[in-house]
Amino acid sequence: MTFDDKEKEFNLIAKTIDDDKVYINNDTIIVDFASKKNGIVSSWLNGGYSEDLSAVFNHQLSQNEIDEYDDGGILGFLERLSDDFYSKLNLKSNKLSGLVTSAKIHNYSIAVERYRDIEVMAITTAGVRVNAVSAGDVASYYELNGEYDLDLNENPNPNKPGTINNIILINCKLDENSLLLAEMIAVEAKAVALRDLMASSNYSDEVATGTGTDGIAIFSNFESENFIENVSKHAKVGELIANAVIKSIKESLAKVQWLTPSYQLNALVRLDRFKMNLDDFYMNYLKIDNEDKKKEFIQSLMKVSKNPELVAYVSLLIHIIDQYRVGLLSKKVAVSVSKSILDGQFNRKDWNSMKILLEYLIKVLISDN
Repeated sequence: MTFDDKEKEFNLIAKTIDDDKVYINNDTIIVDFASKKNGIVSSWLNGGYSEDLSAVFNHQLSQNEIDEYDDGGILGFLERLSDDFYSKLNLKSNKLSGLVTSAKIHNYSIAVERYRDIEVMAITTAGVRVNAVSAGDVASYYELNGEYDLDLNENPNPNKPGTINNIILINCKLDENSLLLAEMIAVEAKAVALRDLMASSNYSDEVATGTGTDGIAIFSNFESENFIENVSKHAKVGELIANAVIKSIKESLAKVQWLTPSYQLNALVRLDRFKMNLDDFYMNYLKIDNEDKKKEFIQSLMKVSKNPELVAYVSLLIHIIDQYRVGLLSKKVAVSVSKSILDGQFNRKDWNSMKILLEYLIKVLISDN
């Protein structure tokens, strides 16, 4: 790919073993294919399965662009964006597809996994702070025939910023069926990455499995002499796809949101996914209506929240709550064991505020249900 003077802001940041080139500028990552690819893209623009794309992009939306496609439609916006890339860059053709995101493009991560003759590259941008969701959470809207009903719940906005976009490049040849299996593994790997980080859904008490606006593009080398017929989690290629996706998602999230193991070593962060009614907690449970006393209680919580031993015990209680919620433990057992942990392990004076908060949480989530 060559650029004229006004395109010098694009920089080469990576190459695959097949010589596919990955470029970035201030708001876009573009992968220029060096060989014929077949792939699947979750895009309005040349999306689905294809064998004739020459490049794929991941574009960071500005607020002006969001307003533009809200007025004129996302497909028209992507077509204009694609035409712009085609006219300015020396691409082989105008056969492009692409993803969009509100996550900062420069917080991307590239992970490469290799074994013998197989290489997998995952290029990821990620954000989950306000749009994380677990599969099965209550929907934000109902759509049929292009008509949208946005009044399904109290938090109906489906366009909050925060998206996980993955571009995955495999140097071997996969057929259409195998590409679907590879995509399935990549999506499962995304859920693993978020589970490992205990990322909270913004719409329920669950651990997130993704965001409400995720995108994926996965390609194989259609010209490769090496053909992979069996893609599964038992196959080495499946392991490489999963590990590349997991690593790139974790690295991207660490850049943009400090969502790391050290950040998660905090009892209040672990408890954040349970949407507690704090007004009810202070007024009706603690019987506190004085702002100074509230502040004192909160400061006490914050002071002990990063104690590793306390975090471990809080995590045990969260696991019990989760098992009760999905029917793996009875109410009687969940309440009894939770009380045993609180009475036996939270008898330190400086842990008393956390004990009170946990007793309230167990009452609301287990005892009262």
